[in-house]
Amino acid sequence: MQQAKHNIAFIINSLEGGGAERVMCKLLTIMEADFQSAGYNVHLILLDDLPQEQQCPEYVNQVVLDTKGSLHSGYSALKKALEKIAPHTCVSFLTRANMLNVSLAKRLGYRAVISERVNTSSHLSGGIKDFISRCLVKATYPSADCIIAVSEGVKADLIENFSVKRERIKTIYNPYNMANISAMAQQPVDDLPSKPYIIGTGRLVRNKNFDLLLQAVAASSVGHDIVILGQGEEKQALLQRAESLGLSGRLHLLGFKSNPYPYIKGADFFVSTSNAEGFPNAIAEAMCLGKAVVATNCESGPAEILTGEYPYKVSGFEAQSYGCICEVNSVSGVAGALDYMSQDENKRRYEQRSAERAATFSNAVFREKLIKALKLEQSQPETEHVSGR
Repeated sequence: MQQAKHNIAFIINSLEGGGAERVMCKLLTIMEADFQSAGYNVHLILLDDLPQEQQCPEYVNQVVLDTKGSLHSGYSALKKALEKIAPHTCVSFLTRANMLNVSLAKRLGYRAVISERVNTSSHLSGGIKDFISRCLVKATYPSADCIIAVSEGVKADLIENFSVKRERIKTIYNPYNMANISAMAQQPVDDLPSKPYIIGTGRLVRNKNFDLLLQAVAASSVGHDIVILGQGEEKQALLQRAESLGLSGRLHLLGFKSNPYPYIKGADFFVSTSNAEGFPNAIAEAMCLGKAVVATNCESGPAEILTGEYPYKVSGFEAQSYGCICEVNSVSGVAGALDYMSQDENKRRYEQRSAERAATFSNAVFREKLIKALKLEQSQPETEHVSGR
C-alpha cells in the first residue's frame, strides 16, 4: 500500500470527560508546532460516537467511528479508517485502543506507539471480562514498537506481569501548564459550598473509591464539607453512604466540570482515595494550584509524586516530602491524614511543597520526551512504498 510518511494518527475510545481524554487533547495542543514543522498531517480517531467533553485542537482532522465499545467492531472499523489515512505512526491511549492499534500495525505496515495510562493489573482485577482483557493485553502489548508508560509503577507492572521488554518502554509523565491552570482557576463559578471544604475529582466508579473518602471523613475530626467532581455509576451508592454516615448535608456531588480548577482552588486541600491510578492528573493539577494533598498509595503514581520514590510501602499514613500518603483502603489511615492536613501549620507547609513539586512536571519536558518516542526528528515529509512488516 502507498503510505504517506507525514500522516500520523492518534486513537482513543472517545473524548468523554476523563483524564486520559484531557491529556490526549493537551498532547495535540503542545505538539502542534512540532507536527507542522515535521510536515505531518494529524488525525484523531475516536472509536465511539459519544458526547465530547474535551476540546480537540482545530488543526487535527477528527474521525469518529461508532464501535459501541466492541473490540470486534472496532477492528474492522479502525482498519478501514487507517487504510484511508495510511499513517506512518499510530499513537493510542487506553486499553481497547491500544490492543487494536498493535493488532493492526503489522498488517497495515505502520509503527505502533501505545500509551498505558493506568496500572494494568490493578485496573483489570475483576471477573471473567477483565481476565480476558488481561490475556489480550499480554498477547498484544509486547508487539508494540514503543510503549509510553505514564509512571514508573505502570512501567514495572508491564514488565513483570505482561511480558513487555524493558527497552520498549519509555516513562513520560503527564504535562502541566501551571500558568494556564492558574488562569482557568480564576473563572467565576456559582455552585461552591459556603463552608470550608475538601475536594476529590474523578469518575464515580468503584476504583476511585470515594466511599473510602466518606468513611474517613466520618471517622475523622474534620468539619469540612466534601466536594466531589465527576459523574458515574456510583452516584446513588455514594449518596446512600453519606446518609448512613450522617454526611448528607456536607456532601456536594457537583457532576463533571470541564474546568475543575476554580473548585480545586477554593478547597482547603485535595484528597484522592483511589484503588488504582496510572499517573493521577488530578493530584498533579491540584499541586499546580498550590493545594496540599492527601492520597492513597495505590498502584501507581501517587507515591512517585508525593515521595519521589517507587516502589513505596506505607502503613496507616505518613507525612512525606510533598504530601500525606495513606495505606490503600485504610479508613483509619485516611482519617489520620485528614486530621493532620486540616491543621493550619501542616496545610501551609504542604501548600508550598506542592507548588515546588508541580514545577517539575512541565510541558517542555513532556514535549522533548515525546519527540524522541515518536521519532519526529527522523521523519521527513515524503511518500514512500512500505510493505507490511
